[in-house]
Amino acid sequence: MPPLYEILFLFSAPQGYLAEIKRLNQPINTPKSTVFQWLWIDKATVTTLLFVNMATSPRQHRTFKEALLWFDDTKGELRWNSGPTVQLVAEPSQALPQPLILLVNLHLS
Repeated sequence: MPPLYEILFLFSAPQGYLAEIKRLNQPINTPKSTVFQWLWIDKATVTTLLFVNMATSPRQHRTFKEALLWFDDTKGELRWNSGPTVQLVAEPSQALPQPLILLVNLHLS
């Protein structure tokens, strides 16, 4: 089975992983918001963050309906609208642990 996605950015935290993915199984005219997605992945769930806006300065900024994100090449911070802030570390391997790959595949299918 061909892969459903490729990881563009991957960050880890004690609470889970944050990944920007590019879906590979979509028709050519699919909206960018469906092809490119940010996912919050913890031990049991995958949540697709709803993209609102992005900006680039010395570091990247993303606004989602659920949270605010900033990141650079080594670290980031995800501030949930509900209150908690998650400190992120960039994962150079851009590979999720196997059980989480299965969870993401289930979420995307």
